[in-house]
Amino acid sequence: MSIEERLERIERILVIGSKEALNTSEVALMLDVAVQTVRNLMHDKAIPYYKRGGKAYFRKSEIEDWMLKGQRIVSNEEIASKASTYIAIKRMNTKSMQQ
Repeated sequence: MSIEERLERIERILVIGSKEALNTSEVALMLDVAVQTVRNLMHDKAIPYYKRGGKAYFRKSEIEDWMLKGQRIVSNEEIASKASTYIAIKRMNTKSMQQ
């Protein structure tokens, strides 16, 4: 990728950051997929979008929500925290039952 292409990509990303309504190519850039992939998602009604005057528009916040609807992977820190809480509660319950 040439420096000019990189600069153009950076400029487009900055523009996306300041917009609420995006077009198909901006959503493709945001998702890091091909424009055709976005069109396929639209065709399958797998992604939220709006039609006006024959053009498709996307609300950036809805696309971000859509991106995060996949399976959330819990971090090791969260697992350790839940395990510690579980153990502490079990100990408290065991002690209260012994008394």
